[in-house]
Amino acid sequence: MRTPTLLRTRAGLATAAAVALTALTVGAGTAEAAGSHISSNSGGANLRTCASTSCGSLGYLTNGTGVSMQCWLDSQWVYPPSANYASNRWFRVSSHKGTGYVHSSLVANQTAVGHC
Repeated sequence: MRTPTLLRTRAGLATAAAVALTALTVGAGTAEAAGSHISSNSGGANLRTCASTSCGSLGYLTNGTGVSMQCWLDSQWVYPPSANYASNRWFRVSSHKGTGYVHSSLVANQTAVGHC
């Protein structure tokens, strides 16, 4: 009779661990979205080597990808549909793809940063 109780206990612990892991995973996405992150009408943004659409891409950041804003500069004007709104402001950001530039209209929950 002791074996079924032990199995139920282990099953209960495994279930609790799975629930905790799911909560951490879901929470991580929510926390990321709470900070500065990519939010584009097209689903993401290129992380560029300089503040222009003619510069190479270091990678594509999908919507919701967290970024750390470092500084801003004014450079090439970008207009919809390539941007969410017209602006010449770009942010240097760091992400899991590296450090590069993203058009300002594609960064949500912007934080105050200085000029580059």
